[in-house]
Amino acid sequence: MTRLAQALSIRPGESRMASLMIGIMLFTAMGASLGGTGIEALFFARFGVEYLPYMFLGLGVTSMLISFGTTAALGSIPRRILYLAIPLFIAIVLILARLALLTGLSWLYPALWLGKEILNSLTGILIWGIAGAVCDTRQAKRLFPLFNASRILGQVIGGFATGTLVNALGVENLLLVWAGALLLAFMFSRAILQNQSIITPVAKSRQAPPPLIQEMQRGYQYVRKSKLMRWVSLASVLFSLLYFSISLPFSRAVTEQYPSEENLAAFLGLFNGISTAAAFLASLFLANRLFARLGIMLSLLIFPIIYLMGFASLAILPVFAIIVSFRFTQMLWLSGIADPAYQAMFNVVPPERRDQVRTFISGVPEQAGTFIAGAILIIGEQTLAPQQLYVVGLLAAGLCTFAIYRARRGYNEALVEALQAGNPHLFYSEEQPFGGFRQDAAAIRAALDGLNDRNPIIRRVSAEILGHLSVPEAEAALIRGVNDSDALVRAS
Repeated sequence: MTRLAQALSIRPGESRMASLMIGIMLFTAMGASLGGTGIEALFFARFGVEYLPYMFLGLGVTSMLISFGTTAALGSIPRRILYLAIPLFIAIVLILARLALLTGLSWLYPALWLGKEILNSLTGILIWGIAGAVCDTRQAKRLFPLFNASRILGQVIGGFATGTLVNALGVENLLLVWAGALLLAFMFSRAILQNQSIITPVAKSRQAPPPLIQEMQRGYQYVRKSKLMRWVSLASVLFSLLYFSISLPFSRAVTEQYPSEENLAAFLGLFNGISTAAAFLASLFLANRLFARLGIMLSLLIFPIIYLMGFASLAILPVFAIIVSFRFTQMLWLSGIADPAYQAMFNVVPPERRDQVRTFISGVPEQAGTFIAGAILIIGEQTLAPQQLYVVGLLAAGLCTFAIYRARRGYNEALVEALQAGNPHLFYSEEQPFGGFRQDAAAIRAALDGLNDRNPIIRRVSAEILGHLSVPEAEAALIRGVNDSDALVRAS
């Protein structure tokens, strides 16, 4: 056990806390994977996959309301009470939902489909809120990757176990399995919060935090002035549109292929388990290498190109195998490569504006893309053939590719501006503990070029950056810098 703890970066005295946190991550993810798959199967089989575009419209509005409600809850409810109440609340809702399904009311299925998004949002508050409460900053950087891996493992186990549990219990009872997993998570949460002192940040001011609307307005002002973020905002609209444009054909094709709700749930669970496992392996073994060789923006640019190739293939030959392959590749690249690259891109935003910019982009452009996707699919279903809808997706993918290409140029300019401003921190930021720093080829090139700049401040900042990154190709340039004419550059 000592060797296992060392291998997992768990230090003496942390074993109990880490074990309980792993249990919370594992069971919440496993339950959500099983329950979410069951809800999707019930909606597709009993309500109708043709109503999915209308659900996308509701999802855009629901997601925006969730962000407002989440902010209000975090600001008004004591954290300990909130963390203990969330798993119990979700478990009660799921049990009541299972009982309500006995009535056979058709409106329950779309309500459950939208409701699972709210429940997943609450689960996110639970798991990362408790993790942040029981870990200080140094522990977070070391242990959060382990916790995140436990969450992904729970998703994989849930996906692979779906078929077996469906055959044994039935699709509807997956809601009870999800409720049971949340009750286990409650027990772990109570244990970790009772026996572990909760670390709370020291308040910097007695003033209340600004409301969400004000935060989003400040984010909008920054985005409007930033060349990079203007293109990112357009790309986020298109990414949401593209995501749901393949979600509908995939759901329809799978429903037609597996008309039985038991077989449908088993296939969806297996597909989600395999795609999640593949994305985890890609994130673990491929992402860092791609970011260091190609850069995060070029790695992100590959994502709309995948959409471009996928919709082009479907426009020519819309068969089940191509739809499933397209969806698998999309999910793998999204979770394993594109999402980490997308989040790392925000490091070029000044720290005092970063959360505001993220809040605006996730709350407005992304949700607008979801709403637009629903509207386009509703109109397209009534007026266009399926292959014509694929052409619409192809055009959207082309526009998204152009937007990310232009954003890539803005990102490179932002790196140069950071060097000129004497700000080295974004090049090796470790503020996000979920994956640590991923070396970016564009950032490394900017720092290497900065060593030869006329301005000694830029040379000094570049030397500091390369010292943190420890990239082999910088060795010769750093050795030459020891003889620089500026004393501070030589010291750096």
